[in-house]
Amino acid sequence: MKEIEMKMLDMSTVLRPSNSFALVLEEVGDEKRKLALIIGAAEAQSIKMGELNYNPPRPFTHDLMLNVIKAGGMQCMKGIIYEVRNGIYYSYLYIRRADGEVEVVDARTSDVIALSLRAGFPLYVYEDILEREQLRNISTDGSTYTLTVNSVDMDTLKKAMEEAVAAEDYERASQLRDEIRKREDEGKDNR
Repeated sequence: MKEIEMKMLDMSTVLRPSNSFALVLEEVGDEKRKLALIIGAAEAQSIKMGELNYNPPRPFTHDLMLNVIKAGGMQCMKGIIYEVRNGIYYSYLYIRRADGEVEVVDARTSDVIALSLRAGFPLYVYEDILEREQLRNISTDGSTYTLTVNSVDMDTLKKAMEEAVAAEDYERASQLRDEIRKREDEGKDNR
């Protein structure tokens, strides 16, 4: 699968009704396709610290991890987003061991981004995921985008359905209900 390099573009303020942030990644190169990840406040803080090159008086968790990797003679090579399922992005972290072998470690995407910003290794996404999950511009001035339903977690879907019912947008509420049922059925199948 083709890997597309991404960079951090922006992070939103708090999204309502939860304590979440929308982190936007942008394709490096000419096309500039974008992905939005919904992350928590702690993850947003760690990513922002990496973006600002903030050096805390004592090492935070991502700084500690990079220190351990370095002390072990290892090096982070790249991160790659390999799947999106039910609003959760899945990533691998590629680490070169001291003996030259490369290990592939499953990691939270927010952790890979936080490490990438601190250590300077590239972040990639498989092209089929980028094409499927990219933000779609829905306004003529380029200021409004729409998220794919796959990039939103169950709690957000349920809250959005409640808001749609309250606003009497029953078509949208039924679409959200169908997505929630689909995910709940998938969850039963995975037991």
